[in-house]
Amino acid sequence: MALRKIIHSTSVAFLCTGWLLTPLYSQSNTVLNASSPSDQRALIAVRRGENISIDGLLTESVWQRQGTRGFIQREPEEGVSATEDTEVWIAFDDYALYVAARMYDSQPDSIVGRLARRDENPGADHIGIFLDAAHDNRTGYYFIVNPVGAIRDGTFSNDTFLDRNWDGVWDVAVNTDEQGWTAEFRIPYSQLRFHKQDRYVWAIDFYRRVQRKNEESFLVLHPRSDQLRVSRWLELHGIEGIEPPARIEVLPYIAGTGKFLERSTYMFNEGRDDPFVFGRDYQANIGADVKIGLSGNMTLDVTLNPDFAQVEVDPAVVNLTAYEARFDEKRPFFLEGSDILRFGRGGATFLNDFDWTDPNFFYSRRIGRAPQGSVTHEGFEDIPDRTTILGAAKVSGKIDNTWSIAALSAVTEREYGEVDSLGARFSDEVEPLTFYSIVRTRKEFNDARQAVGFIGTFVGRDIGSGRLNTVMNERAFSGGVDGWVFLDEEKDWVVTGWAGGSYIEGSKARLFSLQRSAQHFFQRPDADHVEVDTSATSMAGWASRVWVDKVKGNFIFNAALGMIHPKFETNDAGFLNFADFINTHLYIGYQWYDVGDVFRYKSVAGTILRTYNFGGILTRETYSVYLRGRLLSYWEALFSLDYNALTMDDSKTRGGPLMESQESKALFAALYSDSREKFSGSAYFSGASATTGSWLYNTGFSIEWKASATVNVTVSPALYRTHQLAQYVSAKVDPFAVETFGTRYLFATLNQTQISASVRMNWTFTPKLSLQVFMQPLLSTGDYVGIKEFARPRTFSFNEYGEGASTISFNNNVYTIDPDGGGPAPSFAQFNPNFNYKSLRLNAVLRWEFQPGSTLYVVWTNEKLHDEPNGEFSFGRDFRTLLRDRPDNVIALKLTYWWSR
Repeated sequence: MALRKIIHSTSVAFLCTGWLLTPLYSQSNTVLNASSPSDQRALIAVRRGENISIDGLLTESVWQRQGTRGFIQREPEEGVSATEDTEVWIAFDDYALYVAARMYDSQPDSIVGRLARRDENPGADHIGIFLDAAHDNRTGYYFIVNPVGAIRDGTFSNDTFLDRNWDGVWDVAVNTDEQGWTAEFRIPYSQLRFHKQDRYVWAIDFYRRVQRKNEESFLVLHPRSDQLRVSRWLELHGIEGIEPPARIEVLPYIAGTGKFLERSTYMFNEGRDDPFVFGRDYQANIGADVKIGLSGNMTLDVTLNPDFAQVEVDPAVVNLTAYEARFDEKRPFFLEGSDILRFGRGGATFLNDFDWTDPNFFYSRRIGRAPQGSVTHEGFEDIPDRTTILGAAKVSGKIDNTWSIAALSAVTEREYGEVDSLGARFSDEVEPLTFYSIVRTRKEFNDARQAVGFIGTFVGRDIGSGRLNTVMNERAFSGGVDGWVFLDEEKDWVVTGWAGGSYIEGSKARLFSLQRSAQHFFQRPDADHVEVDTSATSMAGWASRVWVDKVKGNFIFNAALGMIHPKFETNDAGFLNFADFINTHLYIGYQWYDVGDVFRYKSVAGTILRTYNFGGILTRETYSVYLRGRLLSYWEALFSLDYNALTMDDSKTRGGPLMESQESKALFAALYSDSREKFSGSAYFSGASATTGSWLYNTGFSIEWKASATVNVTVSPALYRTHQLAQYVSAKVDPFAVETFGTRYLFATLNQTQISASVRMNWTFTPKLSLQVFMQPLLSTGDYVGIKEFARPRTFSFNEYGEGASTISFNNNVYTIDPDGGGPAPSFAQFNPNFNYKSLRLNAVLRWEFQPGSTLYVVWTNEKLHDEPNGEFSFGRDFRTLLRDRPDNVIALKLTYWWSR
């Protein structure tokens, strides 16, 4: 097992184990945990008798009656009354729900209010409303405001999952006085989804945070040992005589882009300037998003010629693996309602995974990704960096309180790449016209104690018999069934699982290539359970995973078994890094919530993990221990230790024979400070070492500076170093390489150093006007020394070139290698794999919501890239080179206007 994978898995174990890594009451999650109320109080909404002015002053008569009080602490003293009183009122009319809240405070001059961009948590006092208008005990909305008017909103799904990407159109105002502060909300029914009834019963809860006390309180008791949320909210009565609105929203946009690019020369073209880069290039675009409410709470979303200029750029990565890097979705159309398309993980509040990543049946970034084909001529290239989305439509919602459905279809344009070769122009198709379709549905039974769901995907490409049919599948289908079953009346134990299959069609050349790709490696010469079928024009496979999980209480238990068949393939509509995988783990632990003399919270847990391929080969065996503690001062520490036993690695040779994965140990440690302070942050260290002498470590820290009530700066540098004795270089076919089945698998010792950082500055001028700046410098070098070949299967032994009869020489950045000197084996050339990659990316977004739902974006993107075959790391030299290079600049303006009826 490669050390890189070992330490990555160690970090993932923490990142995926919510109770272990995420601070239990971190401000980003404080609104999420709910438990059974101690009594079933119901709140009453009254019809307003006069106009309500949303000004935060609470002068209307409807707010003069006695409100609802009795907030209960969750932190720092669970179950006792809040130290600062809160009073709330609820009213309604034919068009909207109104909520008023008075947050009494014994020290009004100590109230913490900070401005922040929408959906960002600046670390301040705040009041939140949780609302389940469908009253299905599974889904809901949240609306949060702080004392200076900064807002957050989003949705709940599966009782516990939070999605902050939903941005509703609602109104709120705040005011501060000698008693504390007040908030007044107006939430239009057009932003909610509910069925028509004579009398409505909704569910509601409120949440307040007092920042200086680190105090969190709710109307419902929220035990820290329970992550249930929506199902525990109080009922809201009194709403009647209203109609679900038509819910028609149109969001047209107009956008303009200016590109200011550096021109380059290319020796093949006799040193000419790149004819496709004019230095300055201007483009304009128009399009629209449309949202139409259908029957019940179903919604139709349509996007025409979408533009994503306001989307933040992806971070730069140096990927030395054979697998694709996965990036998060950031495009608004695909983010909204994405919780309905989520597959395989319902029922349980959290499901742990170790050395396992679910294969996605739907990965929305496939739609509009960069073209997958290439041009056929050498020269200057002009290839689009993304595929044009001609249009996309999505229908989503709930047919009733137990049955949800979502369907998405999209069409992407045929794309061409152009080449200028010594003045001659050529054009090649690099992406065909493509149709995507996804359907998802789920039905819940017996108050959500059981559920069953289905997902299906289809991708069809208009390829024909052209060159692209060798690199893409013509058609791809996938489908799956998922669900859960609670095993006891108290809903403490749950079984969650899914199973699915895939089927693809393509040319013989395409299927031959796919079978040999990194996801499958059917060509492995010592694997008797897979083989390459040269006549295949289709491939079908299956995958499944099941968990048993304890979702409440101090005792932690989670066990899982997952399998991915070697022929399973979902990368047309979804995401799959590897198949031929059987994974199982047992994870147990205990957590203490009682506040003691030292700790507010502490926990201990352990994992046993094993992974096999379908040939029965053990590829991973790990034993882990995890410790966590939160001090009375709200500082927090995490620690884990892994032991990885001797196993076999079936992917190290990238399609070659098995290689031993030597014993290794890995550790992870992290420290988090009290986030309420003006300066706060975290630090981490992870490291691993193997008996072979390979090692790596990754360390860094993050500092957040709350510079003022309007400015927030976060700096997160990181250092990564590795010394790998066996880093894959390439494979050379040679019939005289008898020990390794006719192929020489080349490796080298890799010394890699990488320094990176992310710098983020948020400057919020008003709750509607903000500037966000993100910068990421990256310096990464890799020095490959001691080129060698893998000696024998099922060992960790190598024949180093230059020893014995073999020879190796280096000239003009190319190695010339003769593996047996004067013997019969032919010599071959190997390009120097050393690298020195430098990148500086900057993205600035000015966002002005000039009226509710209507926004102006001004976006500046600045990027520098520099790459050379030099493996020596020199921070000063490399950084000066990066600063000296002239950047590419892109400036974009986008104006959207929201219209609704």
